[in-house]
Amino acid sequence: MLNRRRKDLFEDILEDIDDMIRGMFESRIDTEEMGEPLVWGYSMTQHGNEPPEIREFGNVSLRDEMFSGLGLEHQGGAAHVEPGVRKPLVDIMEAEDSLHVVVEMPGITKEDVSLDISGTVLNIKARNGDRKYSERVELPVRVLADSAKATYKNGVLEVVFKYDRSDKKSIKVD
Repeated sequence: MLNRRRKDLFEDILEDIDDMIRGMFESRIDTEEMGEPLVWGYSMTQHGNEPPEIREFGNVSLRDEMFSGLGLEHQGGAAHVEPGVRKPLVDIMEAEDSLHVVVEMPGITKEDVSLDISGTVLNIKARNGDRKYSERVELPVRVLADSAKATYKNGVLEVVFKYDRSDKKSIKVD
């Protein structure tokens, strides 16, 4: 019975992805006016029995009615194009004592990258000539901003944070 529910969930996800792709092709984006290639994609991760997390990347945002029910914020209207700005592919991995944010941004150098953090939001910007990247990453946990170590090599930015466990306290049981 459990396998049947998982299969139904998986089939529902695949149908939703198919609808997203169909909607992308049916959207009214004027590619000739943009003068650059349109890039759109998604990454999907799932941990254990948690619902899957779907993230967009590229220079086209299609967060409209075709994404309803998938946990992506609703933007309404037609497909949204951000001229010249690309959303990089982002992966977040939680290790035992650190949080790793891995961002794919080819065609730039480490000097082009700007990072800032406020609370649990990491803002990433990079610019090198006509290559521009921008992403706002919601971190799943609180981290120590001062512990951040960032490296950029072969088009991949990795930012490592230590967890903020300052509010963790032991409770004595009487």
